[in-house]
Amino acid sequence: MSIQARSASLLVPAVIAGILGGIVVDAFLSIAHHISPITLWTGMAAAAAGPGSPWWIGLLVHAVVSIVWAILYAYIASAAGQLRNWLVCGLIWGVLVTVVMAFIVSTKTGSPWSTQFMQDLLGTAVFYALPMSFYLARTVRRA
Repeated sequence: MSIQARSASLLVPAVIAGILGGIVVDAFLSIAHHISPITLWTGMAAAAAGPGSPWWIGLLVHAVVSIVWAILYAYIASAAGQLRNWLVCGLIWGVLVTVVMAFIVSTKTGSPWSTQFMQDLLGTAVFYALPMSFYLARTVRRA
C-alpha cells in the first residue's frame, strides 16, 4: 500500500477513535468528579477561552484535542509498525498526552501542575488512550 493510501486509510478511523476516546474519558471524569458533562465542559471552556465561556466551547475544544491526539497516535504507531500493540502503546501514549496537556493547561492558566495529576493520568491513559488505541488496532488494516 502506498504512503498516500495508508495515510488516507488512517484518517477516518483515527477521527472515530478520537471521538470514542473523548466520550469514554468524559464519562469517567463526570463520574469521578460527581459532575454533569455540561459542568465538565464548562470548566474546559473556562480553561481554553476564559471564564464565562459557554459549555459548548469546552465540548468543541475537547473533541478537537481528542481527535488530534488520536490522529497523531495513529500515524506514529502505524509508522513504527506498532498499531496492533495497543495495550502498551496506548498506555505510553496516555502518559505522554497527560504530561503534555498538563504542561499546556498549567502554562495557559498560570496554575501549578494539577494537584490531581494521578487521577488525570488514570483518566487519560486508561479511559482515553486505551479505548482509542484498541479501536485503531481492531479497525485499521495491516499494510
